[in-house]
Amino acid sequence: MASISTTPDFISELVRAVNQIHLLTLNERKEMVARGIARIHELRHTLDGSGADTPMASRALSEIGTLIEEMDDTPDELVAAAFMVLCDEINTLLKVCETASAPKRGEP
Repeated sequence: MASISTTPDFISELVRAVNQIHLLTLNERKEMVARGIARIHELRHTLDGSGADTPMASRALSEIGTLIEEMDDTPDELVAAAFMVLCDEINTLLKVCETASAPKRGEP
């Protein structure tokens, strides 16, 4: 399982990939999407285990999985948009994880 502390690094990696989308091979694109989906599942699992409220994923996120199967015909702009959806969802979940693990008022 990936560490929450490495999640910002992965978000940065996704943003760099968006800026260089035309340089990524088909396999690199698929790997980035798969890693993003895996990171989201890991963060959701962490939140579920802590009892924190997990925000609902957007419809766009639920459709990203099919993007891997159709990546051969997907324009660069759509792949880049999918990477940004992954960034947004990962960032949202990371913030919820950080909030859930922060001490409550009155706690040491």
